[in-house]
Amino acid sequence: MITINTYHSSECVAAGNLGRMNSAWNPALYDHRAGFVSELAADLVNWLRPLEGERILDLGCGTGTLTAQIAEKGAHVTGIDRSAEMISSAREKYPGIAFEVKDGQDLTYAAEFTAVFSNAALHWMPRAKDVLEGVERALLPGGRFVAEFGGAGCVQTVTGAVADILREWEIDPTPYHAWFFPSPGRYAGLLEASGLIVRELRYFERPTPVPGADGLATWLALFQSQLMKDLGPRWPVLCQMASQRCQSALFRDGQWWLDYVRLRIIASKP
Repeated sequence: MITINTYHSSECVAAGNLGRMNSAWNPALYDHRAGFVSELAADLVNWLRPLEGERILDLGCGTGTLTAQIAEKGAHVTGIDRSAEMISSAREKYPGIAFEVKDGQDLTYAAEFTAVFSNAALHWMPRAKDVLEGVERALLPGGRFVAEFGGAGCVQTVTGAVADILREWEIDPTPYHAWFFPSPGRYAGLLEASGLIVRELRYFERPTPVPGADGLATWLALFQSQLMKDLGPRWPVLCQMASQRCQSALFRDGQWWLDYVRLRIIASKP
């Protein structure tokens, strides 16, 4: 049975070089100020239902927080991430778990895992077709794919404000807004085209708190590090202008509430 919960049907799929968006990650800042990424998706591990002894791949594991939760269930987990900085942090925090630096768009596993898990990572991978074909190859027959990531409309207030400011400065915003935020229908089609069967798909709003008056600036520094580097001394000006333009829509009760929209899926390999 497929369940699709949507709040609108528009689609915002961006393509481009995500290397331009985040040239390097700051794992310490990520864990300190972006803990909400794993905390708000903690129940995704329950959707996965990891079993003792089974082999699971955590695709885009970041600093390994959810990888460790899966391992606590007795599963044998391998965490992969494109960022060497994130993997180094994960290895330091969880030395008993296998972590590897790998790009999720170029998976080479063949029938090795009973499940592939991913949280808040797939929107960083614009080559979605390659990702899903790699997931299908990596799974054993009957294996499952459980994931959550940004859907169409995610953080559109913030990205819209930043894009407008860059255009006013005669800077093309396209390279800095290259996330892959698909609609439910588009992603379901990609799953089926890769040979996976859609079991459940949910599309929902998740207003996400980012504490402090500087929360939006911190969020931008975390997820737009290349733009910060490229702008140099103009970066604080951009953060101030973006905060002013987004405040009426996203700031309340002393903190920022970013307009996250999520896709959550369960699919299986025949």
